[in-house]
Amino acid sequence: MSVLTIRAHKRYATRLPVQLRRAQRKDATGLLIELSQHGARISNLGGGKYEAGDAVTITTPTDEELPGTIRWAHDGIAGVRLDKPLHLPEIKDLLELNARTQSGEPAEDNLRYGT
Repeated sequence: MSVLTIRAHKRYATRLPVQLRRAQRKDATGLLIELSQHGARISNLGGGKYEAGDAVTITTPTDEELPGTIRWAHDGIAGVRLDKPLHLPEIKDLLELNARTQSGEPAEDNLRYGT
C-alpha cells in the first residue's frame, strides 16, 4: 500500500557534498540529499551524535552558509530546518550546481558566466 505524504513545501532531490558545522564540535562532512525552501536532509554524517535543537550551519560547495537547527537525526541522517528560508533563485542555483556535478561538469560558477 502506498502512503501519500502532504508536504508544506516542494522538496528537491540532490547529491551535493556539504559540511555541517556545530558549535564546539568537529565539523562533519555529509551529503545534501534533499532540499526545500525551509529545510534540508543530510546523509552520510558518520558516527557523530546529533540532537534535535542543535544549532548548525550547512556549508555548500559554493561556500554558501545556511544556518539552521537540527529537527531530527538518526542513523547518520539529519533533518535541518533553515533559520532563513531560501529564495527560489538560491534553490535554482543549488539545483543547477547539483545537475552540473552529476553530469561530470566542473562545479565552478565562473563557467556559468562565460569567463
